[in-house]
Amino acid sequence: MRKISSILILLIVAGLARSAPQIDLVYPPEGADIGPVSWSFILGSVTPGSQLSVNGRKVEVYKTGAFLAYIPFDPGEFIIQLSALDASGIATLDRKVKVAAGKKNIRPDSLCILHGSINPNYKLSLPAGDRLYVSFQGTPGGKASFSVGRGRGRVMVEQNASTEPDDKVLAFSDSSTADTTVVPGIYGGSCLIRGDEGWESQRIYFYLVDREGNSVIDSTGPILSNWDDARQVFAKVKDSLAVLKTAPDLGYEMFLPRGTILQINGIHDQYYRLKLSEAKEAWVKQNSLELFPAGKIFPAAKLVLVKTAREPRGSQLSILLSRPSVHQVFPGADGRSLKMVLYDVRADMDWVRYDPADGFVNDIRWRQVDSRTVELEVSLAGKLWGYSTAYQNNNLVLSLKAPPAINHKLPFKNLKIALDPGHSPDNGAVGPLRTLEKDINWQISQRLGRMLKKEGASVLYTREGSEGAGIYQRPSRAAGWKADILISIHNNASPDGANPLLNSGYSTYYYQPYSRWLAETVHRQFQKTLPLNDHGLFYGNLVLCRATEFPSILVEPAFIIVPREEALLLDGVFQERIARAIFIGMKEFLLKIK
Repeated sequence: MRKISSILILLIVAGLARSAPQIDLVYPPEGADIGPVSWSFILGSVTPGSQLSVNGRKVEVYKTGAFLAYIPFDPGEFIIQLSALDASGIATLDRKVKVAAGKKNIRPDSLCILHGSINPNYKLSLPAGDRLYVSFQGTPGGKASFSVGRGRGRVMVEQNASTEPDDKVLAFSDSSTADTTVVPGIYGGSCLIRGDEGWESQRIYFYLVDREGNSVIDSTGPILSNWDDARQVFAKVKDSLAVLKTAPDLGYEMFLPRGTILQINGIHDQYYRLKLSEAKEAWVKQNSLELFPAGKIFPAAKLVLVKTAREPRGSQLSILLSRPSVHQVFPGADGRSLKMVLYDVRADMDWVRYDPADGFVNDIRWRQVDSRTVELEVSLAGKLWGYSTAYQNNNLVLSLKAPPAINHKLPFKNLKIALDPGHSPDNGAVGPLRTLEKDINWQISQRLGRMLKKEGASVLYTREGSEGAGIYQRPSRAAGWKADILISIHNNASPDGANPLLNSGYSTYYYQPYSRWLAETVHRQFQKTLPLNDHGLFYGNLVLCRATEFPSILVEPAFIIVPREEALLLDGVFQERIARAIFIGMKEFLLKIK
């Protein structure tokens, strides 16, 4: 009898413990700031077998208990209400997030300049010849103007502008059409900077007058100063690597090593604008540079001589300059040429000296593109495998690599393959069951590494286990190890606003022209092997893809945020299929090398 009572007590306790299903909302987290979206996704898990609704909408629950839903969002403080039901009871969960407001229609019977709509909204310092562009959103149909300080007003015109497309959302959908909704009340204006205005930390004011003559003034505009180009402000890179952008907070332009000398000719918020040539500029974070004392100048460098030298696997170009300069290399799409651009350089040379023993470089031509830019065009006798540049005092050394000798019976034998398990110390994307992308990436990398070692390759992992590695350290480690190929392994997630229920699956990314064939052969194997959607082959301006010393690609075999794909990624058999697909794609790539 006592034994039966104990069993009953245990059953009652177990029943109480399961009084309601469990709800775990993984994304978005509490208090998250979400961009100006009207629809977006949420993900998490409930007790398997539960019925789930989100804000009154029924949501499908995968057999593991994972869920992914695409729901409407409203701007401002927004509450996501979840309700889960199973035989044991009902559970609810509320999650508060903040959704940014997009451009919205303003009633014509109001009079306002919309708070937060002023652009730019940061400190500016502009040189003579630049044009200042400003805009804001306000009541439609008015007369708008702006002034620098309390100076004369400058006319602004109502633009009736379309909403700006979100490139990330477009990249994660099958649509090639951006939202072209026209928003009235967007006013824009500009003025040419003469340089003699005497502006020093002047506030920009905005004015709007309605049809009845009522007016409103906004004094929260940016601070503007004249940049004195006569100062010729120079700085040098103080970090191990400076990241130059195409514009503040936009895409990568180039990476520069410590000690590179740069000329500054403007300030935009946290960025310096760099004058690379008469026609080219770039942007770099201010904290990456160390300013030289006022008055310190660096005349344009002189290009004196170019000569070649044979290397065991390729060729080396020595480019003699009077001082180090900023440079970029652009490999040709034909795989047998490249162009090097030297900024703030004037050519003062009559010869290119060729090493008779060097059979890799066919021809070198140079031209002065403008008063501060020189281009070198190099044609090659064979396919380019990779390149690197480095300064030895004032000598810029460009090393050009030919493909390795491939044993067609054992194509991986003696090759050095760098595998980059994406992320860590950050988690990367997180699945509905809280599966960490960094862990899956490491598991797939190990499986691929074992296959490669079995075929005679040496393998370097850019990080092992839970070890952390910075994004710029990873290609540097591979290059320092003298890798022949770099494969970066990730798994995907969508940006806010995209619908991963419609767009998921595998994708492959490359940047350098000589990496494209490797990306294509691996992607074809994904198409043959993985039971998922084809998310696409991408040219990707990504750090790991931009590695120059060897063919390098980044793969995203699945979307870890999609319940079915997360379940597959947790399956060792599926991980093996991914690794095998990459392995076979690499092998096909190597066997095409002559």
